[in-house]
Amino acid sequence: MFRSLLRRFVQAFLLLGIISLLGFGLSKLVPGDEILDYLSIDDPRYSSASNPLAQRKAYAAVAAKRGLDKPLFYFSVRPGYFPDSLFHIVPESDRQSLKNWIRRSKQKDAALHLYRDLRNGLARTCPDSESSNHSNLMCEGFSEMLQQPNLFELQHAYLRLKNDVAADSMLSAQWEGLLTTCRSDLDALMSPNKHLSVREWLPAFSWYGTDNQYHQWITGLVSVQPLTSLIDGRDALKKIWEALKWTLMLNGWAFILAIVLGMSIGVWAGTNDGRKLEKLINIILFALFALPSFWLATLMIYFLSSGEWLSVFPSGGLGAYRDATNIFQRWGILFTHLTLPVLCLALGALAYVSRQMKQSVQHQWIQPYVFSLRSQGISEKTILRKHVVKNALFPMITLIGGSLPALLSGSLIVEVIFSIPGMGRLLFSSLMARDWPVVFPILMMVATITVLSYIITDVVYKWADPRVKTLGS
Repeated sequence: MFRSLLRRFVQAFLLLGIISLLGFGLSKLVPGDEILDYLSIDDPRYSSASNPLAQRKAYAAVAAKRGLDKPLFYFSVRPGYFPDSLFHIVPESDRQSLKNWIRRSKQKDAALHLYRDLRNGLARTCPDSESSNHSNLMCEGFSEMLQQPNLFELQHAYLRLKNDVAADSMLSAQWEGLLTTCRSDLDALMSPNKHLSVREWLPAFSWYGTDNQYHQWITGLVSVQPLTSLIDGRDALKKIWEALKWTLMLNGWAFILAIVLGMSIGVWAGTNDGRKLEKLINIILFALFALPSFWLATLMIYFLSSGEWLSVFPSGGLGAYRDATNIFQRWGILFTHLTLPVLCLALGALAYVSRQMKQSVQHQWIQPYVFSLRSQGISEKTILRKHVVKNALFPMITLIGGSLPALLSGSLIVEVIFSIPGMGRLLFSSLMARDWPVVFPILMMVATITVLSYIITDVVYKWADPRVKTLGS
């Protein structure tokens, strides 16, 4: 038993590691720039109208603060003619330009020299760009060259800047040296290196250790370090907790109601199979199961909340529970507001739960031990209550264990229709806004609960049914 449990936990650990790698990798592959998303929060003074040097300084400061100027993973495999420190180049547009220069020319030294010369040009011209038209012209020219990944477009940008400088004798004397250096670097880039060494043609491996973005991200999740939402700047974990408590309350009540009613109906249906009432209830339950949740929710609101028929329950929201003077009043407000969404979720699951329980009960009725008990003169009610129902509950362990992740993941449609600020609604809005500090903790939490729920289900099943232990051993 212990060895089996240990093996399960090792497998779960490996599976969660793979899920975390996939999630982290996908977050880096989506379009857009993560650092630009943080800029509006970390540096409200940042403006796209600022000079290119100020923009790059603000970008670099945010990248350093968030650890986004580190390598992505513990190691990297790159072409041998690439430098191993490209992750230090920010912003992302500059890094992509530099990578493309090196890829096309195979001249990493010339590409790095050109990049440093252009950044030096920015540092010398951009601080005076607002007070001097000459400095502004040079600043914009150097910035344009940095944003040109194509070598021919880069050469054209250089020629335009060179012509502008040549038209002004004062500019020509001041910047001739820097432009000449840039020209020599450009000439090297435009002449691809065809004589690479064998080592440069082979893939190169670099080890970065734990100082990387993935390690920072996964350790932050495990140690529950504060994360900043990209939407409103709030702590992402607090947002998740606020949504989680409503989802647990909503789905928890629906889950308990569906299990209790479904199992009771299933036991009754298993002992009254074929009767007219059983067939009628079965039809009703499957009709509720077939109805889409949004349609069932809409019908409930129309008939029970809109006033067209009845106005028994509120149509949505959580009410003014914060203004309640005591706990009984608060729970009364929440009860009336959550009744319809709880019923909407529970009624849809009743058919499945009752059907599973019915089949399990019918299966137990034809087991040899039931005939043996009957031959001993034990009543049907006693057999049902003390033996059949008990043994029929074993398959329900798997059903309940498999349903646990749904308690956390939320019910998007129901939460939106009834205006419940739960996990489904939070996850959907965060995905649409690319709010990854909120999305990925939810992803890892649901994945962890899913894996652990199946482990716990197996353990409980082996504990409840000794035959499973025998087969497992």
